[in-house]
Amino acid sequence: MKLQWFGHSCFGLTFSDGTRLITDPFDDSVGYPMCTAEADAVLSSHDHFDHNHIESISGNPVMINTEGVHHVGDATITGIHSFHDPEHGALRGENIIFRIEADGLAIVHLGDLGHMPDEAQLASISNADILLIPIGGHFTITTEQAVEIIRQAKPRCAVAMHFSNQYCHFPVTDEKQFVALTQAQELPNTIEVTPETVLPATAVMRYE
Repeated sequence: MKLQWFGHSCFGLTFSDGTRLITDPFDDSVGYPMCTAEADAVLSSHDHFDHNHIESISGNPVMINTEGVHHVGDATITGIHSFHDPEHGALRGENIIFRIEADGLAIVHLGDLGHMPDEAQLASISNADILLIPIGGHFTITTEQAVEIIRQAKPRCAVAMHFSNQYCHFPVTDEKQFVALTQAQELPNTIEVTPETVLPATAVMRYE
């Protein structure tokens, strides 16, 4: 599988059968250049402008934004219900966590998770090869909560997303505390991953 970070919570996943998925594409107000990659499906965790901009994606993709099991090519995608805030959605609504399985790998994208997962949610996200996790707080879980979820969910590698930097100036924290607390390593914005690939326990991808 090829994993590419396009900024914010937007990642591209390309599997060995050619299946191409994009997660949470954003519009031009976020700060990063918009993702225009070609995809077979777009996974949108919730209907906010920085996570649902399917219009920028090439290839006439289908939108997946619901709970339950979906199939795109050889990829099995499971949508798991959660909330965008700690008040059961009263502040910012609902959120879909996606667990994606293909090429002998499990990738979990937490979207804008805004609370600590319950027992069932934790079971659904545990033991992933790659956990894509928001760390910025304010709109999502905080860095400290992200670190605790990583401890509980035990992914092979946790990759930070949804934080501020020179491109994105949302009122969220940057990656520095996450790096300090977890000794996260820097990775390029595109990596090839197999079940045998040696990955760092935590990582921040370099935007290029």
